[in-house]
Amino acid sequence: MDAVLRRWKAVARSAKLEMEVIAEEGGYPVAVLANEGAPADRPALYVSAGIHGDEPAAVSGLLEWAERRVAFLKAARVVIVPCLNPWGLVHNSRVDHAGRDLNRMFEGAGGGAVRPLLRYLDGREFSMAVSLHEDFDAAGVYVYELARRGDYHGEELLAAVEKEIPRHPGSVEGRRAENGVLRRTRGIEHIAEQIDGTPESIHLFLHHARTAMTFETPSEFSLYRRVRAHEAFLEGVRKMMSR
Repeated sequence: MDAVLRRWKAVARSAKLEMEVIAEEGGYPVAVLANEGAPADRPALYVSAGIHGDEPAAVSGLLEWAERRVAFLKAARVVIVPCLNPWGLVHNSRVDHAGRDLNRMFEGAGGGAVRPLLRYLDGREFSMAVSLHEDFDAAGVYVYELARRGDYHGEELLAAVEKEIPRHPGSVEGRRAENGVLRRTRGIEHIAEQIDGTPESIHLFLHHARTAMTFETPSEFSLYRRVRAHEAFLEGVRKMMSR
């Protein structure tokens, strides 16, 4: 984890991002990077990874993409959470050191590292929010897309990833994915009741972002291909935000 943090510090220096440690959980710092000096009229992007520590390709893909896109980060309005659950990453655990699934804690005051993140995000608005994940049951890549009508980009973004990993066929947790995209914009406030907690993407969509994407890679594929898939997805997001 120290090596990951050193590399992010180097990205922050090169891209002139402000890096703030918002919490220490399980003995590890939780950092957020932001370009506070970018022009206010540019679209804003939020990206997070590592909320589940047993999904390492998301953390590595975000870091490697950021290292290659310093010029974009220097100019963009961006907030990056490199790894919300560093203890989980070190211990290959979905939950944090206290046994909490952080991706079910984005309601109210939150818990664990989510609480200071909610305070950090207070008052911020984004054109797009991206949460990077992995799925042990998936046979390909897919994306949950929460968006206002006319802002659907899921299929376009997955098209940029297919050269690395094909799209997941069929359904995800009983819901059919159309070409790897799952959408739901009505009744999402009640999802928390169904899954016993509010995920990051739903909170962001309801309170901070016009569009919220949850991108998933299949854990049974090689780590190399999964990392490349996360990079390709973020590259598609970068091109979209740069139009």
